[in-house]
Parts: sequence; C-alpha cells; structure tokens
Amino acid sequence: MDRVRWRRGGLLYVAPALVLYLAFVAWPVLKNLQTSFLGNTEFDPSLSFVGLDNYRWLVETRASRLAFRNVLLFGVLTVPVQMVLGLLLAVALRGRGLVRGLLRTLLFLPVVLTPVVIGYLFADLLETTNGSVNTTLRAIGLDALAHPWLADPSTALPVVAAVNVWMWTGFSMAIYQAAITGLDDSVLEAAALDGASRWQTLRYVVAPMLRPAHYALLILGVIGTLKTFDLVYVLTRGGPDHASEVPTSLLLTTLLNGRDGRAAALGTAVFVLALVMTVLQLRRYLREESR
Repeated sequence: MDRVRWRRGGLLYVAPALVLYLAFVAWPVLKNLQTSFLGNTEFDPSLSFVGLDNYRWLVETRASRLAFRNVLLFGVLTVPVQMVLGLLLAVALRGRGLVRGLLRTLLFLPVVLTPVVIGYLFADLLETTNGSVNTTLRAIGLDALAHPWLADPSTALPVVAAVNVWMWTGFSMAIYQAAITGLDDSVLEAAALDGASRWQTLRYVVAPMLRPAHYALLILGVIGTLKTFDLVYVLTRGGPDHASEVPTSLLLTTLLNGRDGRAAALGTAVFVLALVMTVLQLRRYLREESR
C-alpha cells in the first residue's frame, strides 16, 4: 500500500513538469513533423499534403546541401579548437592569484555576452572599407593583407567560426577547470615523482581523467553547432552566395519566403541530427565507462 501511495505521489510531483514538456517540447516537435509533409506555392498559400517533396527539396537544392556541408565544417572548425584551447587555458590558469582570476574572468566574459552583440561588434571590426582590422593593416603598411573578410566566399565561414571560438572558449575553460578541481592530487604528484614532464602529465594523466568533461563539451558543442544562427545571421546573413549558410539561417529565409513545409522539414532534419549525434556520443561514453 505504501509503495502504491508513493508511486501516486511521485506521479503528482512530476505531473507539472510532464505537462510543460508535452505542451512546449513534444507537441511542437510533432506539429513541426506534421507540417514538414505539407507544402504551398506563391500561387496557392494554403498548405496541402505533398508527401516527401519537402525532404526531396532538402537533398536536391544547392542551398540546402551547402547549409549542411557548412554546418559540418563549422563544427570541425570550432568544437575541437574550443576544447583544446579551453583545456590548455584551464591547466595554465589553475590555482589562485589575482592575475589568474582576472584572466579567467576576461576569458569567460564573451560567454555572458549575447551572440547578437558580439556579431555586431565583429561586423564593425571586419568591415571591408572602414573596419578597424583593415584600417590597422593599411596603417602599418600591410595593405596586401587587407581583405573583405565577410564578403569573400572563401573566408566568410572561417571568420564566423573564429568569432565563435573566441566567444565559447571561455566556457570550455570553465568546464575543464571544474573537472580539474575534482582530480586526485596524489595521482598528479605520482606522475611528477615518476619524472613525467608537464606535457606528458597533461597528455597521459590529466586528459584521460577528464573524459566526462570531454564528452559533455562534445555533446554541447555538436548541439550548439546545429543550432548556430545568431552569429551567422548578424555577420553574413548566410552569404555571400550561401558560402556561410547554415540550416537555421536557411530555415528562417525559407520561412520568410512563405514555404512553411520546407522550413519545417529543415527543422526536423536538424532535430533528428542533433538527437542521433547525442545518442551516439552518450552510448559511446557509457560503453567506455562500463569497461
């Protein structure tokens, strides 16, 4: 009887959260999935069932293919770099001290700023004619290095990725610092007594012990990459010629053009990719932890 009563009481406790989840997560996802099978045209704005036409559009359209290619490149250019830099900074700034504390604060500051603010800041800095970067290069006689950073298809995506790294490296540093704090100092002391250098200690002792932090940052990085929108939209609007287009920016453009079904198909594809990548990484982590 007590067990039954406990179960009923437990259900009452989780009921509010379950209702909120169903209303604001599950239902929108299902509604978006339903919309992805509907389509319209500029001549007939009413939505009608079109089957897999919207998903066929995802595969066949150049802009869509570039968007998913770009988000893959964006992830490769940002997530590993942020993790490596964050780990190195966490190790270098480990411990107490006014200077270390100040540097940690400055490095973490971009994380608390909104991507829109950072986007407008770097848009001004990288502006082709009067931007501070090109103006400084010309002032010191390096005119040949002045470049339309955000207007050149070959540099637009790498520049956005570099801004993203600048913004989120402090977050990786904070996660690694928290993880390093929990390490057993006796293990580090044993490595030092065995004659291991700092680099060897970091590579063979510290890094393997930080596996949970690695996986946490990897999962968050993959999800964040697939959700990337603010920086891309503010800096390049997905241009030039879709060179920095990502699925979320293409989704907005498609939706503003009145193609609700295609936009829903894009959203569903991003959701499925994020879900699959997260499940695969969690399974791999749990498999390694069980060994």
